Amino acid sequence: MSKEIKRVVWIRQARESLQAIFQYRYSEIPVARDIVKKYIINASKKILFAEQHQKDEVFPEYRKIIIRDYKILYKEEQSVVYILNVICTKAK
Repeated sequence: MSKEIKRVVWIRQARESLQAIFQYRYSEIPVARDIVKKYIINASKKILFAEQHQKDEVFPEYRKIIIRDYKILYKEEQSVVYILNVICTKAK
């Protein structure tokens, strides 16, 4: 049986990655930035149990959430989900 999540914590790397994405891709489109930010933040808040999302192919020790062109990587420890990174998956 899966553990219920007590809280979600964004580590510094994830926060910095998200800010870098916003500065690079959305610096001139604040409305789009706000929409994408809302989707990503809301997705992290909707994690109810650790195994809710599938394992990542590149980093199988982590789980992933796919939102638009972004992959949110996370892990769970003692009923706390740690958001580890946000990666842009759009091909260059």
